[in-house]
Amino acid sequence: MNNYAKLSPLALAVLSAFSVATITPEAYADEAQADDLERISITGSRIKRTDMETASPVSIISAEDIEIGSFTSVDQILQQNPASNGMATGAASNNGGNGAARINLRGLGEQRTLVLVNGRRMVNSGIGADSSVDLNTIPVASIERIEILKDGASAVYGSDAIAGVVNIITKKDFEGAEFSVGYAGSGDGDANTGEVSLITGGSSDKGNFMFGLSYVDRGEAMQGDRNFSKCPDNDFDDNGVCQSGSSRIPGGTVNDGTGWKQLDENGEWVDQYEYYNYAEESYLYTPQERISLFANGTYEINSDLSMFMESMYTKRTSNQQMAPEPIDGLIIGADAPGNPFGTDVEYRRRMTEVGNREYNQTTDTIRIVAGLQGYVDFAGGLDWDLSYIYGRNDSTDKRSNYVNLKKVGETVDPSVCENDPDIPCGDWFVPEGELSQDVVDYISYTDQASGGNEMNVVNFNVSGEAWEMPAGTVGFASGIEYRREKGWYQPDAVTVAGDGSASQQDPTSGHYDTTQVYTEFAIPLLADKPFVEELTAEVAARYFDYSTFGSDMTWKVGLTWRVNPELMFRGVASTAFRAPTVDELYGGKVGSFDYLADPCSGYGSLNPDSATYQNCDAEIGNTDYVYNDSQIENTWITSEDLGPEEADTYTLGVVYSPEFLDGFSATLDYFQTEVTDAISRIDTQSYLNSCYGGNASACDVLGVERSSFSGEIDYMESPLTNVGKMETSGFDLNMTYAFEGLGLDWSTTLDSSHLLEYKQDGIDYTGKISGLNGGWAEWKNNLTLKVGSDDWDASWRYRYISGMTDDYYQEAYGLTKEVGSVSYHDASGRYHINDTWSVSAGIDNVFDKKPPYLYSYSDANTVPEIYDVMGRYYHAKLTARF
Repeated sequence: MNNYAKLSPLALAVLSAFSVATITPEAYADEAQADDLERISITGSRIKRTDMETASPVSIISAEDIEIGSFTSVDQILQQNPASNGMATGAASNNGGNGAARINLRGLGEQRTLVLVNGRRMVNSGIGADSSVDLNTIPVASIERIEILKDGASAVYGSDAIAGVVNIITKKDFEGAEFSVGYAGSGDGDANTGEVSLITGGSSDKGNFMFGLSYVDRGEAMQGDRNFSKCPDNDFDDNGVCQSGSSRIPGGTVNDGTGWKQLDENGEWVDQYEYYNYAEESYLYTPQERISLFANGTYEINSDLSMFMESMYTKRTSNQQMAPEPIDGLIIGADAPGNPFGTDVEYRRRMTEVGNREYNQTTDTIRIVAGLQGYVDFAGGLDWDLSYIYGRNDSTDKRSNYVNLKKVGETVDPSVCENDPDIPCGDWFVPEGELSQDVVDYISYTDQASGGNEMNVVNFNVSGEAWEMPAGTVGFASGIEYRREKGWYQPDAVTVAGDGSASQQDPTSGHYDTTQVYTEFAIPLLADKPFVEELTAEVAARYFDYSTFGSDMTWKVGLTWRVNPELMFRGVASTAFRAPTVDELYGGKVGSFDYLADPCSGYGSLNPDSATYQNCDAEIGNTDYVYNDSQIENTWITSEDLGPEEADTYTLGVVYSPEFLDGFSATLDYFQTEVTDAISRIDTQSYLNSCYGGNASACDVLGVERSSFSGEIDYMESPLTNVGKMETSGFDLNMTYAFEGLGLDWSTTLDSSHLLEYKQDGIDYTGKISGLNGGWAEWKNNLTLKVGSDDWDASWRYRYISGMTDDYYQEAYGLTKEVGSVSYHDASGRYHINDTWSVSAGIDNVFDKKPPYLYSYSDANTVPEIYDVMGRYYHAKLTARF
């Protein structure tokens, strides 16, 4: 893309005439009525038009589909779409989710899917300096429909639209009032969720107004309450007692250079034989409380000018819980209180005396849109709009029952604690529960952080008819946008100093601004010819300038060929980009406990002459045995020198609606996306394997440091770089058939995605799954059957995820697992009691399918972001419309 950076304005204008607009429907229309329809702006394009079939594929989820399901948040709706792959955080993301909910189209990353509300940007949100939208901020009660554009759209919308666009259309012309109350819960009696919503609105000949509120209270479920998740590695003995977990145990372990030792029941220090089951104290499904207010309105100043506004506010309070904090890497001197070894030792302990780690986030997110729109009777008529968007997200992030390692060190250093009456001396070589309460009170603390995001956007657009051609009128749209993004995150002072038992983290603070200009055309090339009913080119180009890296351009070219009323072919080629975000540019260092395999783990017990252990001798020295948990602390670092990501996207498809089968339609689309200069963290596992296989440059990148006592990894770095590459391709198939039979209305829909290839940095993830990266199933299908009459309707949905291979630890440990396919069945129904009242109910996961066990699980022995961890789930809702 950089070869376009120095284009003159004239050259830009010429090129823009041969680029493409991403055009997708916001409404349905019968072609025979097209001439009588008002021209409207449709998702992915600023051009106002009446025809709805376009070059880019789109999925539409209606308010009716949402209403009859168990959905209380937008992520629950989107993550079940077959186009969703990889890993996206949600309600089951207990470790590191921070209460947020996001969408990951094509598995290309949450930050590469653009989220819009009514065609305009939504502010990034979460705990601060976030790179994508927290979908919790958009109340489900406000939604009219959701459109998923499965194609790059940077030429129309700018940054982030590499994998596609999610456009959430909210209710507008609402008359009367609607009250709804719902309740849901699992078959195990937990994760109980209640929701209440109220919407009211009205209209006159001068405009309309709609106001609503929504409240959702989501309950929790514990990993210890499910057989598949209550014990790490599913390792039970014959008596059902868990035999696996963390080596950081209550009561502590000590390494004097001869291996790790623990206290036995006789008070003797013996070789460690116990492990701690951390799973029982962790949430499987995280609790959350949300209250949202939303309003839309328009007012007609005169026949050619009106003003409009949109507002949305959401307050979210969310919680996660994990087992008590482990302290690690503590060196206790020979003269420390209670040290029975007479020498310096390395010490670690699970701090059950302090209590479970509790995480709490409170976020406030507001979005306000205000603007003018009108019509000018010039050059055939021009529609225009001028808008200002203000979005802000503020967060407090509280983490209770943390441990201050600096203070721990003071309690075991006689030269400090014996000379300061405010510092208690402590004997740490005692069983669980016998640690002095004075010491516990002194070392424990609550970590408090704050953060946020802010967005300001000014946008001007104009659209109309450009000129006449033999085949019809050329439609056009152009516009200019100024956007300023700011993000910040301030960790607790103890965390910044690196004195806590949690990972050290630097503050994040920064901003950037950008000015962008775009233009697009819909050009009719042929009409009413043999084998050509319509042939239309859709073109667009966007020039952008960023304060962080400079200027560049993207383009898009598409073609629709309607052979006859039954058959249409379509295709798009485009370039897309993603600008580095505030957290990627200015995030500093932050520690993360990643699921990794130390290639030197087991050194001394396995063959040290193998290639894997080439560098272990030099690094570990005389240590007889090295053991590392699957979680290893890894420091993530960022860079202010990052440039934009670049992408080439292609789609090619066919739309078929045969006249002989009324009510049937089918679309088949091929997609291909290649991202270069991708901003991504290095594949730490591959670098570790390479480093200890003899590649010195890989060791230099990681900067591995090991404990002089145990030989275990104490420190290493994973930097963000612009050298990543991502490639994906596949097919999307959608078939719909609506018909009448037995006096009832029937419809069936198949929405399917077949992944041909997904590669990242040369590694093929197609058909693979891992707890660190997520999953890329080759097949994902949703099959729905609906039936109903005037008073009632019912649906049965079948969700299918094909089998995958878990081989993340294959190179290090030789572990590979074939994970079978998973199928879920959901049933729901609705009954209209009268014109005012209706009731709906249903069961998700009717047959109580359990998630598969994975070697490389991210949590709960599986990947909760991919599989259903709740089991059978019941829901019901009562609605009144006045």
